Amino acid sequence: MSEKYLAMREITDNDLKEFLKEHRTIEIETARIKIGQKKKIKQYQPEQFELERTNAWSFPERGKWATHQGNFRGNWPPQMARNIILRYSKLGETVLDQMCGSGTTLIECKLLGRNGIGVDINPDCIMLTRDRLDFEYNPLDSNFPRVSAKTYVGDARNLNLIKDDSIDLIATHPPYANIIVYSNKKNQVSGDLSLARTLKGYLEGMREIAKESYRVLRPGRFCAILVGDTRKHRHHVPIAFRVMQAFLDAGFILREDIMKYQWRTKSTREKWEGLSKVAEECWVDIDKKGKTEYYTDFLLLIYEHLFIFRKPENEEEKKKFKLSIKWLEEQQPLTEKPQYAQQTESVPIRAKVEGIKTRLNPYGFMYIPKSALPSLPFKPGDRLHLTIDNENKRLVITLA
Repeated sequence: MSEKYLAMREITDNDLKEFLKEHRTIEIETARIKIGQKKKIKQYQPEQFELERTNAWSFPERGKWATHQGNFRGNWPPQMARNIILRYSKLGETVLDQMCGSGTTLIECKLLGRNGIGVDINPDCIMLTRDRLDFEYNPLDSNFPRVSAKTYVGDARNLNLIKDDSIDLIATHPPYANIIVYSNKKNQVSGDLSLARTLKGYLEGMREIAKESYRVLRPGRFCAILVGDTRKHRHHVPIAFRVMQAFLDAGFILREDIMKYQWRTKSTREKWEGLSKVAEECWVDIDKKGKTEYYTDFLLLIYEHLFIFRKPENEEEKKKFKLSIKWLEEQQPLTEKPQYAQQTESVPIRAKVEGIKTRLNPYGFMYIPKSALPSLPFKPGDRLHLTIDNENKRLVITLA
């Protein structure tokens, strides 16, 4: 944790009551969202819900059970939070969403019998989250645990009130750089990552978040991050893979990369969807001269990446899953063969195993019994040099 970032400050139901004495709306980006109204809950659980079984997820209709609403731009659907919580945590455990926004994750925690911890740097987001958690839920199941939902104003880069190795699951949805600015333009929140002016600054923040996530998560448990990409100068900017690398650098192992289809994408729909019809069929050497309107010679972004990371239990696991860790630095072959031994001179070596009977097949392969391999002066994967001694009718094998 770093003390240079905003420390956590708990916000309770009493704080919400005081806030509601003077406020009945909060403003996120350009949207005004009402709070403090009477809850009209028609159902507490989805009527039809099935856990996803592939790594491509699509939710055309956003869930509206309990207090879930779709008036907070950019929040993930409750079906996604529900899938993550059910797959990667157990009843009575603790789930952290350190960029909780409108509280979707914490609402699902309450409905699914998990303790929820929500953190957000924007105080209005925390008030909105507390307002949406303000409902009674008492299922008839006697085994359903009594759980709590704690909320804090704070920076995801400084989870100072959360102990090391204490969280069972992290499920969060950070901003995608400055694509959607969540601070009110009249009252910008210092430290808000959605205000980052450069991709470099945003990624530096995400690296700190990755380190804090690693610190508070229990070994062997999971961290789920939903991230999307953008375009600049009409070319794809892979924000998601850069964020993925930040979490791998922090020590995580990549368990899953899930493609999530985007529905009702406001910026894509309003800016580009209608214009995609006016571009030429062929985008090679497209004629841009004389065009006063926008034109599209690229594919519209319509998916996000849900990365599921796992914190290794020990150093041995890091070795076992090395191909799912630092993929940029360690170019390991999928066959995991050891690197060839390097020697400047070829020196004949006499094998310690005597009396090996074998034969040369028509394709030039020689079979050596597996039981003899440990006693040989070379190992599988070594580069060998063969010398044919016709005079003595023998084959000399040395390390190349």
